[in-house]
Amino acid sequence: MKKCLVLGGGFAGLSSAVYLSKAGFKVELIEASPKLGGRAYSFTDQDNNTIIDNGQHILMGCYRETLDFFREINALDNLDFQKRLQVNFVKENFRVFPLKAFPVFYPLNLILGILNYKALKLYERLKLLSFFFKMNFHPAGSLSELSVYDWLEKENQDENIRKAFWEILCAGALNTNIRKASAKIFADILKQIFFTGRKSAAIVLPKYGLTETYCLAAQKYIKANGGEIKFTEKAEEIIFDKDKAVKVLTSKKEIEDFDFVVSALPLFALEKIAPEIKLPDGLRLTYSSILTIHIWLNENKLEKAFYGLINSKVHWIFNHSSHLTLVISDANDLVELSKEEIFEMVAAELEKFVNISSKEIKNYRVIKEKRATFIPSNYIIGRRPEAKTQFRNFFLAGDWVETGLPSTIESAVKSGKTAAQLILNSCP
Repeated sequence: MKKCLVLGGGFAGLSSAVYLSKAGFKVELIEASPKLGGRAYSFTDQDNNTIIDNGQHILMGCYRETLDFFREINALDNLDFQKRLQVNFVKENFRVFPLKAFPVFYPLNLILGILNYKALKLYERLKLLSFFFKMNFHPAGSLSELSVYDWLEKENQDENIRKAFWEILCAGALNTNIRKASAKIFADILKQIFFTGRKSAAIVLPKYGLTETYCLAAQKYIKANGGEIKFTEKAEEIIFDKDKAVKVLTSKKEIEDFDFVVSALPLFALEKIAPEIKLPDGLRLTYSSILTIHIWLNENKLEKAFYGLINSKVHWIFNHSSHLTLVISDANDLVELSKEEIFEMVAAELEKFVNISSKEIKNYRVIKEKRATFIPSNYIIGRRPEAKTQFRNFFLAGDWVETGLPSTIESAVKSGKTAAQLILNSCP
């Protein structure tokens, strides 16, 4: 039986471990922390006796690799699927403007949804539709030197359209703003969401905390297939000899009895333990932060599962009944504020947008993810590494590896599966 070490227990590492163990490999997954999930996990907030996520994550119907992964680990029932796209956008004074697909055939369902999105004036909705119609006719590479802002300007998407639609969508999909994001990368993800079938644009939310939603199921699957998971064990050095990895040094032991290694570590961690890995010239990732603020209320009067806020410092409000989760993407300019300052800011936004006063808030918790995602700028196009390295038994996985996708859960899962498939293909 072939053995593979998997370094890192986030989505990428779990994906590799699941697909390799399914194929009959002996898998040993090494995770530095005492938990699985990487940047997507849950824990119990002791003060409020509530399971909360370190950061709110959503999936979409177009996340086919992720949904296949959930299906493989028997966790698909842990997800709540929209029958069709519906997002409730909110302006000040709790004015709600639903953007929802109609119950008719695709793509008319989305066209009618946009035509009825009354946060925009009719002529603006027509401009938005025109943008979508023209999207598939851009020559390959024509967007690779434009930012999203440049592209929107070129296509006459005025300020109100940008604020009521594009800025929220860009922040949610890419975790950066329209001036930094690559138009090419944004176009690619838009095509996945809006041009690959009627279910692709639908939102998919975890029913439970992220650990309960997928980490435990993946752990159970790996163990049931003969794999091992080692917690609180940090990979510290990879020893290479000629064209292969021959030894992995961890904080607890030396490992030599393996055939393959998958590194599902962030780039900055990989560079410390395996500086010999050849990476594309000029590869340099810059990161975008996410702020997550959990709010407990005396009484929760919100009815919808989530809301998108138009022209607010807060991008999303997710309603978990027991508490609210507020998300601020592209938060580099806010992440150094104190937790008290952040709370005061979001409390003011809650009152302004959904009529919840600070007097109704009984507790809160602020979580800062400073390196949540890399910024998908034009600089990064063509500079992300492939899963295969110069060492024949050492492979890369992670949302930062070349997948054709931005820094998303789907990218992480796809990268892990790709690494596993390369290993399988290399075996006689």
